[in-house]
Amino acid sequence: MMTRLYQELFEQQEFLEAVRLGRWELFQRKERRAYFEMLIPLEDWLLPVVYVQRQLALNLRKFTPEEEAQYLERRGQRAEFETPTHGFVGRDLEILKLEKGLLRHNILLLQGMGGTGKTTLLKYVRMWWERTQFTGAVFYFGYDERAWTVAQMLHEISGIVFRKYDRTNFQAMGLSARIEKMIELLRGNCYGLILDNLESVTGQQLAIQNTLSGEERERLRKFLGRLVGGKTRVVLGSRGREEWLQPQTVSENVYVLQGLDRESRSTLAERILKRQVGDTRAKELQQGDDFVRLMKVLAGYPLAMEVVLANLKHQTAEEILQALDAGDVRLDKDSGDKTESILKCVEYSYSNLDIESQKLLVCLAPFQGFINRTALVNYSNSLKALEPFKDYPFDKFDTAIQEAVNWGLISPLNTNEPDILAIQPLFPYFLRTKLTQLDRQTQQALQEGFKSHYRDLARYYLYQLLLSKDFQKAQIGTFICRLEYDNMFKALEICLEQYEKITIFYCLDTYYEKIGDVQSGLKLSEFICQTLEQYPTELKEGALLGEMIIAFGQRASGYLKTQKYPQAKKDYEKALQILERILKASTCIKQRKDYILRIATIYHQLGIVAQKQREYELATQYFQKALDIYIEFDDQKPKQASTYHQLGRISLEQRNYDQARRDYQQALDIYIEYDERYEQASVYHHLGTVALMQRKYEQAQQYCEQALKIYDEYNKRHSKAYTYHQLGRIAEEQRDYDKALRNYQQALDIFIRFDDLYNQAQTYHHLGKIAEAQGDGEQAKEYFLQALQIYKDSQDEDSSGIPLSSLGRIYQATQDESLLIRVAEMLGVTVEELRERWSV
Repeated sequence: MMTRLYQELFEQQEFLEAVRLGRWELFQRKERRAYFEMLIPLEDWLLPVVYVQRQLALNLRKFTPEEEAQYLERRGQRAEFETPTHGFVGRDLEILKLEKGLLRHNILLLQGMGGTGKTTLLKYVRMWWERTQFTGAVFYFGYDERAWTVAQMLHEISGIVFRKYDRTNFQAMGLSARIEKMIELLRGNCYGLILDNLESVTGQQLAIQNTLSGEERERLRKFLGRLVGGKTRVVLGSRGREEWLQPQTVSENVYVLQGLDRESRSTLAERILKRQVGDTRAKELQQGDDFVRLMKVLAGYPLAMEVVLANLKHQTAEEILQALDAGDVRLDKDSGDKTESILKCVEYSYSNLDIESQKLLVCLAPFQGFINRTALVNYSNSLKALEPFKDYPFDKFDTAIQEAVNWGLISPLNTNEPDILAIQPLFPYFLRTKLTQLDRQTQQALQEGFKSHYRDLARYYLYQLLLSKDFQKAQIGTFICRLEYDNMFKALEICLEQYEKITIFYCLDTYYEKIGDVQSGLKLSEFICQTLEQYPTELKEGALLGEMIIAFGQRASGYLKTQKYPQAKKDYEKALQILERILKASTCIKQRKDYILRIATIYHQLGIVAQKQREYELATQYFQKALDIYIEFDDQKPKQASTYHQLGRISLEQRNYDQARRDYQQALDIYIEYDERYEQASVYHHLGTVALMQRKYEQAQQYCEQALKIYDEYNKRHSKAYTYHQLGRIAEEQRDYDKALRNYQQALDIFIRFDDLYNQAQTYHHLGKIAEAQGDGEQAKEYFLQALQIYKDSQDEDSSGIPLSSLGRIYQATQDESLLIRVAEMLGVTVEELRERWSV
């Protein structure tokens, strides 16, 4: 669109006509670029809003010969950007932030770990700023190439900014006079000055050649300090904080460069894979879960991606992940250049730390992605209890962490969360290569300390945060668990390898439940169950029997939520058999009570499974068994309420509305008595359903509004969607179609957000019914088709019949052959077979 717009403007087209032609170009070319450089045909609906105060006339004309000569001379002096092997990808937002930072304060430090692409970005913006005239000429000095002194920089800059005669006079001046002259020029004119790889200036540990003497560093610091507040924009690139330059120059104007954004990293990955393995193999690799995990580990860092993804030419993504975890140096390029080797890249920063810090930071080798800085004291205590770490100076651990932060090896997640630290993705791999150089006892002890640390953290995250009734704490819990997931899963794998209890699993499973990710939760519980079933028999039948019960129960819950009812029933029955066997052997009164209550829970869940399969009599039997147990114990009243609630749902489905209302009311009374506020919402919702079925619309509305109010209090958006849907039905029954549409649309928006396809289909069907009632058959047809498509994709043959019947009714009324063809294709039948079915 924009290319066409500018083309038309330069062709002297009137402005509004140029906008129209730009939109027409967008309409004609529908392909849009998506992740992994895919082109997807999309419709864009853009409504340009143009404010014009007066006639816009660009008044363009051709160059005069003198103007053309001057233009070509300037173009010849522009910096050229040498495109990397896989092209320059992304960084639009980073460039914008650099520009905004320089507008606030004209000197900015661009800090980032090696491999983030600092130098590539700075060389690109040099070209970009000159062409877009964000600055005039941009002067670039890279300290990886040579140790630039102030005098040498003045010499290079003077060759560009002065004419030959003026330059000769300038060079004849003494150094102090030249500095004053150049400062005056730079402060008064908007040039660009980039000093890159400044970490070399003070480098000592690696015998870096391009260092500056103390006298030259001081001269450079004063020179840059004199430019503060002037018009020239200065960017300093470094891995470290360059404390020797602050605060006189940079002040707090620091931008920390991270990996590429998700879209850009997918584009870079696509280009690397195409070069290494070809188009066909690249597409296959991108579909795998292990490749997704690998991309997450690499976090969009260009050097890491280029080096590691190249290994896919002869290794699988799973093998590379294992190699990264083991610190296998064979993944790296065999190069001594820190811009090509990921190990040399990290070694450069790591070796600038003192020996004690280096020793302590190896303790971070097991971590992945993030570190909770506030919890490192507990981690230190876990390690100090182990023999190999008794003499480690853990009192200096936080200082070592800060040094790693200063060198860009670790960085705060954001300014609002300074204690949540993101680990540069190459750093753990580097530390694991260091760990492999230590003795086996130390390696095993570190793994033990890490496991113990996360077992304690998982308990805290679960019981103090995720399960808290305080909404803010629960939100913090989901946020922390999202960041810490990889670390907790790593610790869980260690527990499983050592045949230990799976406490961490309970935290991760609850996290998935809280964020509504049913599929991932089921996948996790399937992995846990499969692993537990491979444990030695004496453990499965002994110390870890309780773990087996919980794991089977959680997998069954996942099967239930994904409508895999036979698998759910099988797992619940398996857990029930184990519990009944334990109960017979138990003599402890407290333990027996616990086992009996667990049995009641399983009866309750088996009741839900039977109810979902419309085996109402069997479901009622299971619920009654659970209820009898809960009634036996005085402290189980809320559990009684839950079972009454389920009995109410059975009565509702059997259209025994009076009994349903009595069961729901019993549940509600108990929840109110025990101040179980959130649980009341679902009961109000179902009482609203009963009232709707009995056509008591005002009462139904009141119940649903009560439910919405509670869901709002707990920020339960997905639950609100069900109630909005119910309010839509209430309005639809009263033929208040506008109100019904508003409620259904609110429900649909939430269902789409949560990827809840089944309930999307139900809502689409009701929207179709309203459109049909309003005489809009075309819109009704589209809604019914969307519902049918979802049911067919889900292989839900029973539900498919509902929109299919509605579409048949529309066909009979319109004899629309195109509808017949579309539905036949969906169903996988011939047009004649469908015609015959609809003609009956």
